[in-house]
Amino acid sequence: MNTSTNIHNMHLPDSFPPAEKRSLTIGFIPLLDCVPVFVAKELGFFEEMGLDVTLSRESSWASIRDKVQFGLLDAAPMPAGIVLASAMKLGATQPMVTAMGLGLNGNAITVSAKLWQQLNPEGKKFNSQSAAEALKAYLTTVEGPINIASVHTYSTHHFLLREWLTHFNIDPDNKIKQHVVPPPHMINVMQRGSIDIFCAGEPWNSLAQAQQVGHTLLSGHQIWENAPDKVLGVTRRWHEANPASHQRLVAALLKACLWLDNHENKIAGFRLLNKHGYIDADLSSIDLDFGRHCFTVSEATFPWLSQAQWFTGHISALNEKASAKEHSSVNQSTLHQAPLTATYLTDTYRSVAEQLNINLPTKNTKEEGAHAEHWQLPGTKHNISMRPDMKFK
Repeated sequence: MNTSTNIHNMHLPDSFPPAEKRSLTIGFIPLLDCVPVFVAKELGFFEEMGLDVTLSRESSWASIRDKVQFGLLDAAPMPAGIVLASAMKLGATQPMVTAMGLGLNGNAITVSAKLWQQLNPEGKKFNSQSAAEALKAYLTTVEGPINIASVHTYSTHHFLLREWLTHFNIDPDNKIKQHVVPPPHMINVMQRGSIDIFCAGEPWNSLAQAQQVGHTLLSGHQIWENAPDKVLGVTRRWHEANPASHQRLVAALLKACLWLDNHENKIAGFRLLNKHGYIDADLSSIDLDFGRHCFTVSEATFPWLSQAQWFTGHISALNEKASAKEHSSVNQSTLHQAPLTATYLTDTYRSVAEQLNINLPTKNTKEEGAHAEHWQLPGTKHNISMRPDMKFK
């Protein structure tokens, strides 16, 4: 925990501009990592910031993206890759932006119960390498492709899955068929036998195991420890029309993340999802710590440009493969020129955080995926204690 600030004493100054739009609708997919939005609603942080927020449960990330674009939703937690792909004119009609991240970790890879018996008949404990070796050996014994699902083409889940496979010399495009399935439907689709493996956010991996439909193969932190995932997404048009509303929204979510940066509060926050019907699944049978969710401010909420670069690298690589396969005439140089600073609004985050007296990193980038232990990053008030972020544990 990087701050001892009493969040109940954190307020925007009276001189702060009023919200241009006070009544907001925020979309969500039922996942544990959307908990900052639920906490901000249930604990009154939105109201404290002068906002009247309605939460709207949506069916898929594609639906979230489209409804935000067309103004049916004002904002939503969404995979960072969706926001960045919109700036690259991929899968979106208008560019989106983000002014904050919404946490680290929270994903896992789950295999069907049948495949688990094939991969691990002796019940060994896997790490990223041994799990890959077991999968590679299995692939040599089957003729047809195995079916793998992630939640969106431009999601962290898809990119982590591809990085893991590629790192251990498994071609993600050979003997593997990729699918997109919304997180809440993963268990049913696996139970029907349509997919063999899925990569999704919690609680759907733990619930698949509790229901004996599948077995968790790896937690996402074993592929990339403390990896980024969701961000708060809005359209650029909405941001420009409602700058004070956007800043007040960020302020409320920062307070929620500060509240969640405490183990007891975090578990209590997850339990709110059941109590108030945000997730239609019984969470009492699973380990709510499995995903190792982290909401620490500023570590897990700052819109790091270095993380944006990681996402755009994967997006570009995917589209290069698709273009080569289809002999497309898409100008690949355009895809590599996503305006990161115009999409990840570091100045907006800094402006709000400074008003709330939050310690901030002195730079907008950091070295990603290179730290095996806790490390220190210079901050505007004092050093920021950062968590390990090594890959392939």
